[in-house]
Amino acid sequence: MNLWNSFLVILILGCLSLPITSAHSEPIYHEVHYPAGAGPFPAVIALHTSGGFKTVQHLIKRYVDDGFVVYAPDFFSRYKITPKTRMETFGTFREPIERDLTEIVGLAKSNPKVDTNNLFAVGFSNGGFWVCFLTGKSLVNAGVSHYGVWKANFGGSISNPYPMEYFSKSSAPILALHGDSDKTQRMKFVSQAWDRARSNGANLTTHIYAGADHAWDRQGSKKYSYNKEVDKDAHSRTIEFFKQIHL
Repeated sequence: MNLWNSFLVILILGCLSLPITSAHSEPIYHEVHYPAGAGPFPAVIALHTSGGFKTVQHLIKRYVDDGFVVYAPDFFSRYKITPKTRMETFGTFREPIERDLTEIVGLAKSNPKVDTNNLFAVGFSNGGFWVCFLTGKSLVNAGVSHYGVWKANFGGSISNPYPMEYFSKSSAPILALHGDSDKTQRMKFVSQAWDRARSNGANLTTHIYAGADHAWDRQGSKKYSYNKEVDKDAHSRTIEFFKQIHL
């Protein structure tokens, strides 16, 4: 064997001995916000809509003011998901995002300022889908979905079994809040999804707002109509639901 071939063998063996690492060694981008005081505090993972991370930022202060540590992850940027490619969230990138959010839960549980017995999730539209994952797999103590994605595919039927397949008899409680005039996630399909989730064992509580459309908390939106009354009530119901589960 000549010197060049010997070098190649050594190089190959050296590469084979290297540890295999994940393509992403760092957690996805996320912000952590704290209430005043020493803690530990209950915590909530706040999950954005298909409009991206900015759609949850205006809601963070509400939960901080209510005494929660808030973890707000951006689960779009890493995969370059945009509003136009939002459906890739539920197919192509579903499992990677599951891993990302599981890692965020781990970070929250390792935070000494977080009461790990009281870790919750709240999600809006697309984020509501991920509340189903976190509660369905009992990664949090409870969760609330605001105008959540229950029909995670285009077309006239519920062909994608998720998020319903996340649920089982061991799932954590979830509250789903939805408007009966929602033109993005129509009640016809949402009701079918709720039935399927319950048949899988979901501990699911629901509340329907008469006349409410999608994204009722979006002030200044050109696409959606802000509904102050529903926005206020939905937040109050969310906090009360967490208090009922509080350990």
